[in-house]
Amino acid sequence: MDREVVRRAWSAGYWGAPLLLALVLYWPALASWFQKDDFVWLRLRSLVHSWHDLWWVLFTPFAQGTIRILSERLFFLSFFSLFGLHAAPYHFWSFLIFAAIIPLLASVCGRVTGSRAAGFWAAILWTVSCGVAVTISWIAISNELLCAFFLLMSLWLLIRYIDTGQKRFYIAQCAVFVLGFGVLELNVVYPALAAAYALCCARHVLLKMAPLFAVSATYSVAHLVAAPLPTSGPYKMYWDAGAASTLWTYWKWAMGPRQLIFLGIQPSLFRSSLTVLLTLGLAAFLIWKLRRGQWAAVFFPAWFLIVLAPLLPLHDHMDLAYLTVPAVGLAMWGGWALVSSWSANRLARYVGILLLVIYLCVAIPVARVITFSFYDRSQKIRRLVLGVVDLSRTQPEKLVFLRGVGPDLFWSAVYDRPFRLFGIRDPYLVPEDAPNIPPDAQMENIHEFFAEPLEEKNALAQGRAMVLDVSGEVRDITAEYRMPAQIQ
Repeated sequence: MDREVVRRAWSAGYWGAPLLLALVLYWPALASWFQKDDFVWLRLRSLVHSWHDLWWVLFTPFAQGTIRILSERLFFLSFFSLFGLHAAPYHFWSFLIFAAIIPLLASVCGRVTGSRAAGFWAAILWTVSCGVAVTISWIAISNELLCAFFLLMSLWLLIRYIDTGQKRFYIAQCAVFVLGFGVLELNVVYPALAAAYALCCARHVLLKMAPLFAVSATYSVAHLVAAPLPTSGPYKMYWDAGAASTLWTYWKWAMGPRQLIFLGIQPSLFRSSLTVLLTLGLAAFLIWKLRRGQWAAVFFPAWFLIVLAPLLPLHDHMDLAYLTVPAVGLAMWGGWALVSSWSANRLARYVGILLLVIYLCVAIPVARVITFSFYDRSQKIRRLVLGVVDLSRTQPEKLVFLRGVGPDLFWSAVYDRPFRLFGIRDPYLVPEDAPNIPPDAQMENIHEFFAEPLEEKNALAQGRAMVLDVSGEVRDITAEYRMPAQIQ
């Protein structure tokens, strides 16, 4: 009986520790509100008045030509219909996806490496990665988490097919793979992941991957026809040697020490040395495994490169969130390296512990800072939006001018027009705040967000406008507001 209790306790810790760690790190995300692109997707529901509208909303290319039916369209339509502007359920959904990924990640890593302990540490390492910290804190990009789930589920089903020979697992893998195209375009890389696994661990099924490549090719052609690649702007793709520089930047981000900038630690030899140490540790482990003929180790760096490859031509749009899925490969790589070092010799054990401590001591504080930054910003946005809405409704016939909107609140809230969700017409920013908000080359012209001085002056003189100060708590300052002389 005692042995059974110990076994159950170990099993609970194996699956529960990463989830508990995530709750400790990311609980502020559950209390966060909406921000940035969230407001755009929340407005989808207002566009649907008929079945024709629903079809248009689901399948029309939006946001740089994306058609993400499951992770954006149906998600925001259904959640807004059920929960409105209560943000907690949206964040709970992200946590639910995360919780579903953990056993898949541990199982796949355990199967590839033959070590359950490696699977456990892979889950821990991925949990604290910077990409997860971003995607679990921002609702609009939870599709990165969902993409990781679909890729891991597809691979897990493939492994089950290889282990059992039962065709139902292969068919289920194909079904999950096809559904993944409704989550994120990155799903197109799955056949390459499956082929990489087959080459490293099960070459006798390599030809079984051919139909998967055909599906990805068909999807890619159809998507390019429906939504051609951008020829300008931040999402323009550059097919040149700059991809190597982009890859190196993502690698340094993924290792962690470069993110110490979030803690106020500037670039230094110390910070670079930590990145080099972590890189050398992973490289040494890979070489050691290859010299022993254990080609399964190649699968983990292959995962990182394959998943990141479609993002490398985006020189002008790099984002920490894009590391969420590639970091799965790094986490499995690091998990196996840690367990292998423990069972090697004393020196390897000490090195493994040292590298683990370095990574966790960097990743955990950075993840906390990222999460709290999203939380703090969302609360400022909530205070601004709801405050403006409440005061606007007291005098709905008047134009509303906002004073005190800084760059962060402008780009995180006002720019995406959240007030339309409440049936409030968009307020204008007072002209004197324009110099405080520098234009962003990646965004459209922001001139329309600012009131024309003459229009503002006439509206105030005729009593058709109100001025709200939003630099702190939202308050009506119409009575004491005076336009600067130079713009009157």
